[in-house]
Amino acid sequence: MAKADQLLSVLWLLRSRSRMTAEQLAEQLETSVRTIYRYIDALCMSGVPVEAEPGHGGGYRLPPSFREAPLFFNIDELKAMVHAGRFAEQAGYPYIEPLRQATGKMQSRLNEEQLEELQRHTAGFEVIQPSVHRADETLLQEIERAVARSSTLAIRYEKWKGTEPEERKVNPYGLVNRLYKWYLIGHCHLRDDMRIFRVDRIAAAVLTEHSFVRPESFSLRDYMQNRFDAGQEKNEKQDQPVRLEGDPAMIAHLRDNWYMRERIVSHTPDSITLLLDKSSLEGFFPRFLLSFATTLRIVQPVELRQRVAKLARELADFHGTDIPVETK
Repeated sequence: MAKADQLLSVLWLLRSRSRMTAEQLAEQLETSVRTIYRYIDALCMSGVPVEAEPGHGGGYRLPPSFREAPLFFNIDELKAMVHAGRFAEQAGYPYIEPLRQATGKMQSRLNEEQLEELQRHTAGFEVIQPSVHRADETLLQEIERAVARSSTLAIRYEKWKGTEPEERKVNPYGLVNRLYKWYLIGHCHLRDDMRIFRVDRIAAAVLTEHSFVRPESFSLRDYMQNRFDAGQEKNEKQDQPVRLEGDPAMIAHLRDNWYMRERIVSHTPDSITLLLDKSSLEGFFPRFLLSFATTLRIVQPVELRQRVAKLARELADFHGTDIPVETK
């Protein structure tokens, strides 16, 4: 029996061309003419209306009604797959090269009119995301294989970025991509409990010979959401409200900032209230506000206003030293 993928290849080729000879099909599929005859017979027996035209200029063809009908995917389904591939690539999908090959094969089987329409739908669609926290593709593939095989992983994990990696053994339940960061969720042997591991902090991962059974009722989505919701609720109790007023364009810029979006409590065109933790208020945020100069005013807390004012004075003192005085 002819292989299903080879039969589909013959079908795609006939669908994308007006007609093809057995020799042309054999050349495209790198097989013999005799094998092509068997494939054509198998297609006809399965109900595909392959028409044979003898003589010079003849060959095999499909009726126009069959060629114009969607074989597996209509144009909306085709563009959805191409668009989804672009999202996957920006998310750091670990099998991006096979994905590109698959979409490439799909597009190579389209006729000229279909390909032009698909290109019109995809030419003006792009996904661009920051490359921070990118996980290694080979590492992601190794973890994915461990998940699929239910194999325990031996990992070297940096609990905090820049610290000495710790040796851990983990039963990997799955990979989750959240806000373009990859997380491994699994049962940690050291802690004898479920844990979430940032993949960009895993220095190495090796499959072991030990296997495990993942609970059938376990949900990656539910576990991840519950953990982050619980952490967010805990942090919000310790966070401090920050109210800013100023230029509507600058307020809009803050609302669109990827870090600020999840910390917005309320906003109007000329004001915004955020919830920020202590480390942010004492660390990067005062320096961040300096970049807005006089377009934003800190309403509360007073301590934040004082920190920004102190930084501005230090900046003025630093850059104001040793500047030659112009004389007329």
